[in-house]
Amino acid sequence: MLVEIFNVLAPVLVCASIGFVWARSNHDYPSEFISRLVFNVAAPCLVISSIGQVQLSLGALIEMAGATFMALALVFCMGFVLIKLLGHDVRTYIVSLAFPNIGNMGLPLCLFAFGPEGLALAVAYFMVISIAHFSIGMAIASGEKMTLKHFYGNPILWAIVISCVFVGFDLEQPVWFANSVGLIGQATIPLMLITLGVSLAQIQVSQWGVGLLYSVLRITLGLAAALITVEVLELEGVTKNVVILQGIMPVAVFNYLFALKAQRNVETLASLVMISTLLAMVVIPVVLSFLL
Repeated sequence: MLVEIFNVLAPVLVCASIGFVWARSNHDYPSEFISRLVFNVAAPCLVISSIGQVQLSLGALIEMAGATFMALALVFCMGFVLIKLLGHDVRTYIVSLAFPNIGNMGLPLCLFAFGPEGLALAVAYFMVISIAHFSIGMAIASGEKMTLKHFYGNPILWAIVISCVFVGFDLEQPVWFANSVGLIGQATIPLMLITLGVSLAQIQVSQWGVGLLYSVLRITLGLAAALITVEVLELEGVTKNVVILQGIMPVAVFNYLFALKAQRNVETLASLVMISTLLAMVVIPVVLSFLL
């Protein structure tokens, strides 16, 4: 069992370590460019490619989307209440609690743990969270007014539409198209993980107390929401495992980038990303020992 868990975590740790060492060695790394490239090009291709490679029904994708929405809503509600009880600013912490790192860490972990079917379902989870994160989440974190552009300007949304057309009408992707999006999509996971390592190396943590508190809350609330979701919806098999594993991911690095862009609570968000990632490295092997 330990070997299986190590085999799942090793590629994640290796790629993230490459980015971490690269940044610590004072080499240039265009994080903003890579993030834009991944979000606008590589990740949408991964969405189309992953769903096209695995024979998942539209019903299975809708089921996963519903489970994702339910888990997200539960974390939002529970997080809102707890933040209010603690007397802290909801805008500062709710986005970090609600939107975990289901891309940089979640996708590769689901792939290595549950295979191509796990990746396809994790991509469906990723799609729903990404749409909400880069619209509602971004608006909350930055204080900007949310507009329709947050939705129709989201490349992942269009990738979802294309994927649903293929799945809904039972169409086979043309070979040239499948090969193209497959090749580009393969760049997503290693680039995400290397960028994660670079980001962690550049973060300066100064607020350990509040960072530890909300890191524990992120993983605890995420796990609680996932367990409630799989129980209520009676999810089984790989779908259940993906919902649980994605639920315990740490705070997304994008939340730190949002704070950096808005120049609001930068150190606080940095501590959340760093500490929750370290904490997740302890929790994930324990959860995988049950799921596998």
